[in-house]
Amino acid sequence: MFLIDTIDHFISGDWGEETQTPESPKATYCIRGADINNVNLQTFGGTPLRYITQSSFNNKQLQAGDIVIEKSGGSPTQSTGRVAFISQQCVDELQDVVCSNFCVAFHVKENWNPKYIFYYIQHVYNSGVFFNFEGKTSGLRNLQLETAFKSIPIKQIDKPTQDRLVKVLDKIESKITLANSINRNLPALGHSIAKAKARL
Repeated sequence: MFLIDTIDHFISGDWGEETQTPESPKATYCIRGADINNVNLQTFGGTPLRYITQSSFNNKQLQAGDIVIEKSGGSPTQSTGRVAFISQQCVDELQDVVCSNFCVAFHVKENWNPKYIFYYIQHVYNSGVFFNFEGKTSGLRNLQLETAFKSIPIKQIDKPTQDRLVKVLDKIESKITLANSINRNLPALGHSIAKAKARL
């Protein structure tokens, strides 16, 4: 089977307007490609607030368990295809959220753990596979998403096994996040120690 077989339905994006208008009255947070890393780190402060039509919001509102994938952007060294997992924490903090029109979201079928699919696509992205499914228009790289998902195989495994794998991967991810946080704070910690020693 292929990745496309795990998808229940796709959810298109909407960039909306910077200011509220009678035509676009609905305030909603909009996840861009630039927000993907922060969303996965559960930090949402930089997610922009936009205004879209109520009907667009009704069709495009994201729920916990949805997955957002960047379909346009990238660079010669970074392909499109980065993914963000919409957690319950994301929905609780942002309340109303959609993805931008440079991304697309999707909801997986009931017999698939959405976090497992997220981790699987993240692995595909890190392996550089999405470079093989990119087209360019006006210098912008575009992921040929449907072609990619119809071409990338995935092994069918039972839901309990997926759930167990997700628990293991979540623990590893938490340890990596903690280690990265410590590494980022080491220079500041060293500076504080040096200042404290200077006062002695």
